[in-house]
Amino acid sequence: MASRRYRGYGAGLLGAVTGLGLMLAMPAIADAATPEGHGTFGPILFTLAVLVLAAKLGGLLIEHWGQPAVLGELLVGIGLGNLVPLLFGASGVVFVRTQPTLQVLAEMGVLILLLDVGLEADLRALLRVGWSSLLVALIGILAPLLLGWGTAAWLMPESPTLVHIFVGATLSATSVGITARVLKDLGVTQSREGQIILGAAVVDDILGLVVLAVISGAVAAETMPGPALSPLAVAGIVGRALLFLGITVGLGRLLSRPIIRLAAWTGQAGMLLVFGLALCFILAFIAELIGLAGIIGAFAAGLMLDPFGEGVRTSEQEKTLSELLHPLSTLFVPVFFILMGINVDLRSLASPTGLALGVALICCGLVGKLACALGVMGRGINRLAVAIGMVPRGEVGLIFAGIGVSLSLGGQPVLSQGAFAAIVLMVLVTTLVAPLGLRWAFRRPVPGVD
Repeated sequence: MASRRYRGYGAGLLGAVTGLGLMLAMPAIADAATPEGHGTFGPILFTLAVLVLAAKLGGLLIEHWGQPAVLGELLVGIGLGNLVPLLFGASGVVFVRTQPTLQVLAEMGVLILLLDVGLEADLRALLRVGWSSLLVALIGILAPLLLGWGTAAWLMPESPTLVHIFVGATLSATSVGITARVLKDLGVTQSREGQIILGAAVVDDILGLVVLAVISGAVAAETMPGPALSPLAVAGIVGRALLFLGITVGLGRLLSRPIIRLAAWTGQAGMLLVFGLALCFILAFIAELIGLAGIIGAFAAGLMLDPFGEGVRTSEQEKTLSELLHPLSTLFVPVFFILMGINVDLRSLASPTGLALGVALICCGLVGKLACALGVMGRGINRLAVAIGMVPRGEVGLIFAGIGVSLSLGGQPVLSQGAFAAIVLMVLVTTLVAPLGLRWAFRRPVPGVD
């Protein structure tokens, strides 16, 4: 009975998503029919409604199968981006891919997501498990980066070295949100393994953003006239990123409570949300101003307001800032993921080279993160569980890939359509296998422990 009900539920959602795919072709028709000189806000609103509904339906469907919602949102986007042109013509998908307003809304979703990640990060977790978390994070960054770099250089020899490095950087990301959810479901968040994973995740987030800042800065410098990026310039980018994060966290110790008290003093419900978003957008602007990615500023805003992940609120009766962000996240974050999926052209994986790159990146992504087991110190710890906990790329990997598409090198995107599709395939597989692997790893006996 239950399986029949789930099949019926899944068929209903699948039918709804198919209907929304048909509707996706309509905005381009309306846009083409709009008289010249008139606004096209209506088709944009209609497209936004279709995208949000399709993303949420896909997320609901995949969650009923025990997988993260981001997988469903991404898969629905891939389906719409590749099936709608075949069935109803390419105009609707082209409209979505090229509409700048939708891109801005998607970027807002990314900033809100990184603000929330910063709010949930607990810097004290680093102190609880110390060297194990640090070593796990360092191996989890370096091993996939080097493997991805080498693989890209082997299979994409015609691309510049910076492209090879960027491909490696996308493999270094880790989605802690997915791992944290599985740890909570299994009731092992407070275990030594859970604490090492969560502590390493904070370092991984910070180091991953620093790596992204360095490579983005190198790409920007390559497009400017003058000498190539020197080691001193690279050190300068690293220094700016670490200094920026350090200053914002330090200021948070001084300004976080006054900001919360000021929000409470206004007596206006939701004022903390206004202050939080304003700080997020301001720090994202400052980060871009000093040559860093805007998402670093959004992450820093979260650390500044709540460095220990305790949940800031104006009073005990009010919601936390993270809870206040939830409705905005529900609306804007899925827009980013479904647009990422729509931008994937599966035809680029049909070639032997494209498919080989996708399979190779999956292998590098898995092996590189499983090497994190070597960084676990102490006896009686489930090293395999710690390593698997670092495997999922999820939303973080997609954000890195999205930035790679937006950056240009020599007049071309840093990530070609083939490389982007291969990376999305890697994100899908690693995000899918990690929850299953964690459940298995925590059930198996640990050598040396009775």
